[in-house]
Amino acid sequence: MKLIHRLTMLLATTTPGLLFAAVTTPSLLVPAYFYPSGSGATDWERLSAAASKVSITAIINPDSGAGSSFDPVYGSAVSSFKSAGGTVLGYVSTDSGNRGLPLVQADIDNYIAWYPIDGLFIDQASTGAAELPYYQQLANYAHGKNIPLSLMANPGTVTIEDYVKVFDSVVIYEDPASNLSAYTPPAYIANYSADHFAMLVIDGNENVMKQQVSFAASNNLGYIYVNDRSVASDEWNGLPAYWEAQVSAIQAIGVVPEPAPWTMMLAGLGLISVAARQRKAS
Repeated sequence: MKLIHRLTMLLATTTPGLLFAAVTTPSLLVPAYFYPSGSGATDWERLSAAASKVSITAIINPDSGAGSSFDPVYGSAVSSFKSAGGTVLGYVSTDSGNRGLPLVQADIDNYIAWYPIDGLFIDQASTGAAELPYYQQLANYAHGKNIPLSLMANPGTVTIEDYVKVFDSVVIYEDPASNLSAYTPPAYIANYSADHFAMLVIDGNENVMKQQVSFAASNNLGYIYVNDRSVASDEWNGLPAYWEAQVSAIQAIGVVPEPAPWTMMLAGLGLISVAARQRKAS
């Protein structure tokens, strides 16, 4: 391993352009707003089958939030997904900071009591500075619980940077694929690790999916998901037809190719040169 590391550093410093910037393998962020029965049960099984292959975070939404009571059907699906290696966030609406904090806190408490969540998906988050105290109180309440909770905010668009500091991650795009051409990531994205940012693309075909998975990997986006359903057809009510292909696209990013023979030859020549210089200096 030390030799490989030395070769890599040598190539990076002595052969400009030979190595490209490393890409991030994003996690799939799935708004799993489909009930686990009928076709929904099949989609939950597809989620669980993929959770052992790639990193998947599923957002659960039993009843516009945690609901009024525990749902054993939902609970069973969530437990199976977790056992397969998946991560679970509970959906909580905030209505751009207009929903009363006691209602939000009750949702948080119910999720903790009923489902094995890893965190919360704070939906309909605001983008303005005036609402920051509201969201800071929400974050403080959630982090004050006796279990660690990851907090992802969803304004669905680029927000002021202060929200990135309040939450663990922020969805900076939730829109149809037709609007991608007009989208520009915020400049501050370069100041944080990739796991701070997420993108949800609606109504995209398989080619769009492949493009956006690649875009996420190369542009510091730690979470990506593309669906083929439109808003009119309830966009998060099922996995896309190309779900397995999307899983494979994520897997392909994580594959590190073996060094080419000519790369190793250059590395060897470089080491010989370094050794010669060291002997001369001695």
